[in-house]
This record gives sequence, structure tokens and C-alpha cells, in this order.
Amino acid sequence: MTSTMNGFAGILPVGGRTRVRPSRLVAVLALLACSAWPVRADDLVVSVVHKDGIFEVRGRFTARASVDTAWRVLTDYEGIPRFVESMKLSAVERRDGPRVRLRQVGSVGLFPMRKTARLTLEVLEQEPTRIAFRDTLGQDFHLYTGAWSLKPDSTRTIVEYALDATPTSAVPHWIGRSMMSHATRDLLRQVHAEIERRAGTR
Repeated sequence: MTSTMNGFAGILPVGGRTRVRPSRLVAVLALLACSAWPVRADDLVVSVVHKDGIFEVRGRFTARASVDTAWRVLTDYEGIPRFVESMKLSAVERRDGPRVRLRQVGSVGLFPMRKTARLTLEVLEQEPTRIAFRDTLGQDFHLYTGAWSLKPDSTRTIVEYALDATPTSAVPHWIGRSMMSHATRDLLRQVHAEIERRAGTR
């Protein structure tokens, strides 16, 4: 499920090639490196750790909505591009009960490090509290597996996101952490906004 994808994790697409002066590129990379982890916005928290070649992404937020509303948003697979900017395509290729196969195209990173990512996600729904996903295409990630978890809390729902990812392209870990941190923060903010919009609390 950018992002991070929801079975979607959310990722974001690359435009045409742009030449960047080395000095400007260094400045941009330095800015990315200085991005803080975890990232907080209201009660939204994102952390990214690089360990043994794997980026371990963890995030959470609290939505003023029921578990059912949050579940409907997270399983609106083909509607994802309407409320997650990084997602350009999300299509259900097959459904067999709680098992869903998704084809997704999105983009990750920030200019000038943006990259198109393609995934084929095998999703397992455990209604109403968990959506697990893993990429079986292996084109842009050696490893891409994670889950969304929902926990009721009075009139609110705690939404947790986990992703373990290893890109196929070599990326310095400090750049990769920043790119994934930004992508996940944007993904969770947009999902949070959509959940509360559908709940009528935004």
C-alpha cells in the first residue's frame, strides 16, 4: 500500500532530464542530508533507519475517524491517485477474497533525484485492522514489503505504517533516508487528510 503504497506505499514520476550544475547539486544534496528524522507534523511521526542495506520506514498518525472510514480509504486502491500526489497509477489486476494484486506506478525522491517506480503488489487484507503488502515485480526494489495497521482509540483511529525497502539502484544511505522520509511524510499527510475528509471532520 509513499509511500508509500496501501497496499500502497506511495511513491512519486519523473519528468524530462534536467542538467544541474555540480555546485547546485551539492547544495541540494546537502539540504536533503540536513532533513531531520523523525519528521513530525501535528501527531504525525515518521522515522527512517538504514540497516544492513534495508531502509526501515515507520510512521503513524491519529485520525478523527472510525476504523471503518480509515479502512475504506486504505482499500480504495484505484482511487489512490486522487488523493496521493505521488501515485500516478493504481490498478487492481486481480482479487480473490482478501488477496489483491495491484499494479502501481509512482515517483520517489525530490528534484533532481526523482525516480519513477513500478510495483506489482500482492496485498493481504485482514479486515478491519491490517493490510499487508509486498512487491513481486522486483524491477525497482529488491525488497519492498510492509503493512498498514489500524487501532481504534475512542472516537479516533491510530494509523501505523511500516515499510522495509531496498532499491535496485545504488543510493547513498543518507540520501535514501531523506528521500524516503519526505515521501512517507507526504503520503501519510495526504492519507490522513482523506480519512478526515470522508469522516466529515476536516
